[in-house]
Amino acid sequence: MIATALAVGLAHGTLYSAIQSGQPVKLYDDGVMVRVPVSAFGRTLYFLLDTGFTLSAIDSKYQPYLGKTATPINAQTPLGTNVLQSYFHCPDISIAGKPLGLRNITSLDLKMARLISGQPCDGILGMDFLSKNIVQIDFDRQTVSLSSEVPAVVKNTYVAIPLKRFDHHYMVEASANHAGPIDLLVDTGDNSSVSLNPEEWQKVFAAAGANGFNATVAGMGNQTAQSKIEVLDKLAVEGLAYTNLHATYIRNPADPSHLGLGFFRRHAVVFDFPDQMLYLEPGQRFSTPDKEDMSGLHLLRQGDTTIVYSVDENSPAAAQGIKPGDVIEVVNGQSAADMTMRAIRRMLKSSDGDTVTLQLKRGEEALRIELTLKQAI
Repeated sequence: MIATALAVGLAHGTLYSAIQSGQPVKLYDDGVMVRVPVSAFGRTLYFLLDTGFTLSAIDSKYQPYLGKTATPINAQTPLGTNVLQSYFHCPDISIAGKPLGLRNITSLDLKMARLISGQPCDGILGMDFLSKNIVQIDFDRQTVSLSSEVPAVVKNTYVAIPLKRFDHHYMVEASANHAGPIDLLVDTGDNSSVSLNPEEWQKVFAAAGANGFNATVAGMGNQTAQSKIEVLDKLAVEGLAYTNLHATYIRNPADPSHLGLGFFRRHAVVFDFPDQMLYLEPGQRFSTPDKEDMSGLHLLRQGDTTIVYSVDENSPAAAQGIKPGDVIEVVNGQSAADMTMRAIRRMLKSSDGDTVTLQLKRGEEALRIELTLKQAI
């Protein structure tokens, strides 16, 4: 489960009119999470768009602006641990001039999200806000809009999928590997295409056996944990058929299975939460097979510095002796500091057998390493 400053050349009033009338505004997709610009404390901040998160949240570094805390609440994360979330009166936050209209907001340490993304991450727009809106996302055009009704063209041309209410969230019924129906929670905060809890993982993959690989996943706050990824040969959602999606194992058995960002990126999407409907139109990446990292490197970005966080065992990176704490300075002749984390990660999962040349710094030692990428799944 990990931007430059807003430069759309529009005044707040123009943006407000656009988003109120359903016209698109900029969406930032860094390959790990999607963010939207919001206005708070007289500045532009960037909030994750997360349909899997119940409450909207703001990063803990802004707590001095939030006043007194209300009663903290406990929440269990997908990594199976409990976190104590502070609860505050919601300050004035707006999207292109549209107020969130929330009474309360929680506060979280989002440092790990920033380190994984390499981009600003100041908060989360959760279902307490999103469930009151019709949210349209075009992943091909990288736009998002909010509106009060579903456009007629969407109702006439998109595939309409009923949503099931699940507590404060919504679920979609799907069929996976012909294992019968499963309910998947709509979760744009999960970068996987599909994530399955232990019960449904066993149900979906029991016949095929285990051919996947271990993976490092990030959760809320600064948590990481080991999980596993498997190829989901077939997925069907309301007549739409998908092949070669990747499913991530959810360690917490109490967590529902998820339909994640990797799935939704394949479409133009309309979430009509008030009327409990999802609309999908296949996009340019509809039939693109999922890809995972082929280097074994897990990277973080601290300022302009790209750091090796961990190295998978038996991976190309491990075979070349790359170690946690190594600093990547150059990738295929390009300065890593001048590249986005998304661009670096794309190079590290380009194609099986490709060679990626890295220049590293380990203390005072400079290293030049050639990695031959290897498809793990």
